[in-house]
Amino acid sequence: MEKQLKALTEKLLDYNKQLLYISQQAQKRQKEPDFFAEVKPFADQVKRVVDEWKQMALLWVKKARPRHIYEIQIETAGDNIEKAAVEAFYPSVPPRRIKQFCRSIEYTLLLVQERLEES
Repeated sequence: MEKQLKALTEKLLDYNKQLLYISQQAQKRQKEPDFFAEVKPFADQVKRVVDEWKQMALLWVKKARPRHIYEIQIETAGDNIEKAAVEAFYPSVPPRRIKQFCRSIEYTLLLVQERLEES
């Protein structure tokens, strides 16, 4: 289980980096994206990984009781990456908001990754 959780955490870290790039491109383009062609496929992809990650991470937190990681952090990181996966495509969303989401998500994901490596 921990091996799979590590892999999912890395995948989410990768998506998190992509969100910053997507947001930058949206700001340059200054044009609304095609929701069904661009936004939805990416957001669905992220959601599938988030759902699996959340389920595993919550079980892991309950069992392993890692230092400074709580269920609410897992829930929040998952919710935030799902929101950012949609909002990053829109130029009307301030880049600062996406950066703040990404920093928060990255903090939790790196902490999970660190604790997994300790065990």
